[in-house]
Amino acid sequence: MSDAANAGRRMPGPAGMALLLGLLVSFAPMTIDLYLPALPVMTRDLGTDISSMQLTLSVYMIGFAVSQTFFGPISDRFGRKPVILAGTAIYVVASVACAVATSVEQLILYRLFQSVGAAAAPVVARAVVRDMYTREEAARMFAVVTTVVAIAPVIAPVLGGYIVGWLGWRSNFWILTGFGAFAMLLVTALLPETNRVPDPTATRLDRMLENFATMLRNRVYAGYLLTVMGTFGGLFAYLVGSSFVLVDQLGMSEENFGLSFGGASVGFMAGAFIGSRIVRRVGIERMCLMGTACTAIAGILISSLIFSGIVTIWSVIVPTVIYFFGMGLSQPNIQAGAISPFPNMAGAAASLLGLAQYISAGIMSMAIGMFAFDPTLLLSAVMGVAGVFAFAAFVLMIWIPMRNAPA
Repeated sequence: MSDAANAGRRMPGPAGMALLLGLLVSFAPMTIDLYLPALPVMTRDLGTDISSMQLTLSVYMIGFAVSQTFFGPISDRFGRKPVILAGTAIYVVASVACAVATSVEQLILYRLFQSVGAAAAPVVARAVVRDMYTREEAARMFAVVTTVVAIAPVIAPVLGGYIVGWLGWRSNFWILTGFGAFAMLLVTALLPETNRVPDPTATRLDRMLENFATMLRNRVYAGYLLTVMGTFGGLFAYLVGSSFVLVDQLGMSEENFGLSFGGASVGFMAGAFIGSRIVRRVGIERMCLMGTACTAIAGILISSLIFSGIVTIWSVIVPTVIYFFGMGLSQPNIQAGAISPFPNMAGAAASLLGLAQYISAGIMSMAIGMFAFDPTLLLSAVMGVAGVFAFAAFVLMIWIPMRNAPA
């Protein structure tokens, strides 16, 4: 959009912008969490097995990760707004296809296309934040946006649990269709174009690889990237495995699973809200240190309880609340700390960070689904390793070098 057109358009205020960006970043949690309570029902209805059904989640995460790699640089070249609209249009069509799928093979394919469309909005929204705000302001906006986003994991599983009981699992995908269409409408009406200096070379393969290599050679960026891989690995291990642990093994109903998942997500919301209030005083790095310490403690706690034979609903949910709280503290600051050094390639920086998140998530979730091992033990082990890895990566690559740097 031209500067003249932007000048004629009334910009949303800070609260309105946070809500709009929160909606865009919510594509992933909405698309994943809404149908989680329905996985056991879908498995029976489509006449398939657990491993095949879990592939509908794993292929979504891998497709989401790979697609982010391209949407960021494309938005660096062509602008943020048209890329969001194009991706969301793909998402709407794919959601309709998922709703009418008649086999797990069709569902896996349509979920792949759904993931491609869903990837545009979150990664480009993060670039929009970098376009508009300074480093500390971006961290605070990311925290506010994360608080908004955290509503999706609270609402989506609860809503999904009741929908699958009342209307069947296909209705979840019709709701996602409406969600995508609503997002397109708001973006068209409210989102300004924030990429003031498009880079015509941003989508050239050699330039993309050069930009990615530049970022990976940056120790701070690489440290944040490894940290986010750890935190997201544990999160998505819980996403893909929790319904089979809590519903199938521990006898929780789909409705109560939605409520329990929403309750755990309140921890994420609380961490993000607290972070938005104190980040200017505490600083980005200390926020990340506190958040990753929480994920490490939670991972050790759930592993210790489960491997000691204390296998109850509470021994799974309580450590998960702590884990989600730690992510709420650290995640907005990881994004701001990683992307802020690269103002001229914010889309590419956001893309690579997103790629790392979801490759890690896809690997962890596939491990949960593929290994013939007790799912509760496997879930707790993955969360334990992931939480400790995130803390170690941040401390060794960012915190200790920062503290030892000359004043």
